[in-house]
Order: sequence, then C-alpha cells, then structure tokens
Amino acid sequence: MRRGYKWVDRELARMDPETDWERMISLYVSHRVPEFALAMMVYPGTMRMMQPSMGADTLAHTTKLETRPHRRFQDGNDFLMAWMVDGLSSAAGRRAAERLNRIHLSVARRTPQLPGNFDHIDDFIYPLVLLATFGDRLQTSLGLPGMSEHMKIAWHRWAQALFRLLERESGPLADEAFPEDWNAMTEFALKFDSRPYTQTESGHRVATAMMDFFAEHWFPAPFQAFGRDLTRYLAGERVCRLHRIGWISPRRERVVRAFLKSAFRAQRLLPDYRTPLPERLQRTRRTHAQLKKLEP
Repeated sequence: MRRGYKWVDRELARMDPETDWERMISLYVSHRVPEFALAMMVYPGTMRMMQPSMGADTLAHTTKLETRPHRRFQDGNDFLMAWMVDGLSSAAGRRAAERLNRIHLSVARRTPQLPGNFDHIDDFIYPLVLLATFGDRLQTSLGLPGMSEHMKIAWHRWAQALFRLLERESGPLADEAFPEDWNAMTEFALKFDSRPYTQTESGHRVATAMMDFFAEHWFPAPFQAFGRDLTRYLAGERVCRLHRIGWISPRRERVVRAFLKSAFRAQRLLPDYRTPLPERLQRTRRTHAQLKKLEP
C-alpha cells in the first residue's frame, strides 16, 4: 500500500464492495479527498438540505451557521471523519452517530414552535444520499467520467449503514426503508429536489451566511466573488432562486465549469495523498480559544 504515484485505485480494485465497503470509503476519503472538497460538499449541500422550510427554520434557530461558521465547519468535519475514515463500525463512528442523535433531540425540544422538525424520514435520507452521490453527480454534470461501479456500491452501503444508526424524534430509523441501491438513491435525490418548496426569510439568511463564509474562508479578497459563484453553481439554480441568493450569468457559469473541470483533471494527474485527510485537517484545526476570537 502507498507505493507508486497513483496507488489508491489499485488497492480499491482488490476489495469487494459488498464486504469491504467500509475500508474502501476510508481509503478513498483519506487519500483522495482534499479539504476544499469537503467544503464544496458541505455548504452547497446544506443549502439543498434546507429546501423544506422547516429545515431552514431549524438551522436559523440554532444560529450556528450564521454566528459560528468556523466551529460549524470544524464540527462537521469531525463527524465526517468519524463516519468515513474511522468507519461506522468503529467506536468513534458510533459515538459520532450517538452525539448527532442527542443534538437533534435537544434542538427538537428547544423548538416547540417547529413540531416534528426532526421526524420526517426523507430529511434524514436526503443528506446521506447527497454525501454519497455528490462527487459522481458533479463530475458527470461536467461531462467527466463518474465514479466506478464498485465505488457506487460501497457508497450506497455506507449511506445505508449510517442511516440505520440515526434516530428521528419519534424513534430509531433502523427498521425504516432506505433506497435499495445507487440508482434508487439518485432517483430519490431527483424527486426530492423537484418538489415544490416555499421561500423563507430564514432560508435566505442562512444560505447567504454560508455562501459568504465559503467565499471568505477559501478565497482571497479579489476572488471572493468567484467563490460565491462557485457556491451558487454547486447548490444549483433552483436552490439559489428558492433561497434568493441570485444565479450566475452564462459567462460566469462557464468560468466556474472550467475551474471545476481543471480541478478534477488535475486530481487525476496528481499523486494520491500519502498523508490521511484527518491529519491534513488537524494542521489547520483551530483551538477553542482561537474559535472564540474568530466568533465572539
């Protein structure tokens, strides 16, 4: 392992996605995914998740995305590393699921004005489907090759297993139905995205805060307008219009597409990461004191 210029695909090809899916996801995320890709997935993905008005109202109520975005991004990375790299069968993976369940229940208790805001099964399925299919959907939308079939199986098994560990307000999800395969997941996402949703002030406020943080955190001042365009493109036109954060002109859309295509092509040429993603994240991790200074 870890010999040669491009070694991850060679290791993945030796594994059986039906039985080794947990190791496959861990290897892929650890040594193929840059930190920037997590941000591209998390922030526009959250905009998509809060298409239902209750989801937007709940996120606005917690205020964490608006007032403590650095902490929110760091906490989100901790959850993803526990589930994707440590693995769902690990102690860290299960503790992370239990912690998220406690957070959801606590927020549900503090928001009696939003009854059942953590009780809709689709609102649990959709984020997991987004996490599993994000890379493939983005690459194929750009006209690039998508994910291999054996990685699609592994990602589906991962999303399904994480779903079984989560709980909604009225009880565990372990016995509830989850899309049966990769195609069913993508079909579910298309149907979820095509439902009629209502514009809300909370959705506009939170989406604007996320877009601004993504641009300001990852791009120097002269390029922050491009960072906002990138966020919009990844969220999609329908979502941007729902949250009233504007859409991009055809010329700017071509610039974003060219940037993304170049990034994916560079990834195919560059060597696989030898340092695991959790270690790379640790280098830029802020302490509690540093976060307090950033987010008083």
